[in-house]
Amino acid sequence: MLTTDQKETILRRAGVAVPAFPSPRASDQQQHQADDPQNAAEHRARTIDTLFVEYSAARAARSLREAEEIRQLVALRRASDRSTA
Repeated sequence: MLTTDQKETILRRAGVAVPAFPSPRASDQQQHQADDPQNAAEHRARTIDTLFVEYSAARAARSLREAEEIRQLVALRRASDRSTA
């Protein structure tokens, strides 16, 4: 299983915007939104997990579409070869 840091690295390399790690010196507004740094870090980890699941699902769907396109192309080529022979 991948760690949050590994997921973050994969997402960044794929060009996905990832939330920044919460600063220990957060502004008053940020502190109000996140009760404490631990809560903010947990929220960030959940966000990265969600982004990674979405990224993985999209990548798997793209791979399946590409595989199906190749399968159809091969089938068409075989049918074409049989009809010309």
